[in-house]
Amino acid sequence: MFQLHETKDYSEFSYYKFNRNINKSQVNKLMKSIQHETDQLISPIVCDPEGRIIDGQHRLEALKNLKLPVHYVVRRLDGNITKYLINANNVSDKWKSISFAKCFAEIGNQTYKDILNVYNYWEKKLNRTIPFGRIVHSYTGNEGSSFKQGNATFYKKEGDKIWNILFELDKLYEDKTAFHFNNIRSLKRLLRKNKIFDSEHFIEQCQKKKFNTFSTVKDTMESMISVYNYHILQPSKKIKA
Repeated sequence: MFQLHETKDYSEFSYYKFNRNINKSQVNKLMKSIQHETDQLISPIVCDPEGRIIDGQHRLEALKNLKLPVHYVVRRLDGNITKYLINANNVSDKWKSISFAKCFAEIGNQTYKDILNVYNYWEKKLNRTIPFGRIVHSYTGNEGSSFKQGNATFYKKEGDKIWNILFELDKLYEDKTAFHFNNIRSLKRLLRKNKIFDSEHFIEQCQKKKFNTFSTVKDTMESMISVYNYHILQPSKKIKA
């Protein structure tokens, strides 16, 4: 059984780095609900022994704004800390890949720290927001269950190669389609299939002849192959799907 505590000292609480940003709309809805039904039961906040919120960050903000006491329970987290934190925070609003990455990074998983580092590097270099999922796919391969369970594998050389190619193509193409998801998937498959793939050659070819980004990976990849192999006579130097 958990002991129920009460406090109006809001400074007792803090957040994990991976807690999602506070949704002001959700906080406002909770405030109105609490104000109109003052006798309703408000689920207690769940925090760890250091006061970091595990579950209930929006309830806490609503109660703070209304200057009402906070009821909370303390949960001592064991070896299943990650699973519990994810389950507690992933009920009402499903986590995106970046939330999983921040969670695993904060508890010390170096792979997820590396993934976040390359994400921050490319956002800074491009000076614009990029979808986190495209970094995940480029550097790990997928955003599926293995990634969400903390078992991602970090392929830095492969990911760097893909993004350096796309970075150069982004300078060539005014339509800003270089970082399209199908381009990433196509390049990843071609790099794994063709050890002879020469990034500089491909970029030079793209300056002469633009490949097309289609709605399917298969068609996009075939277009890339056509551009890469353009005017290459030796079969051994050609790439294939």
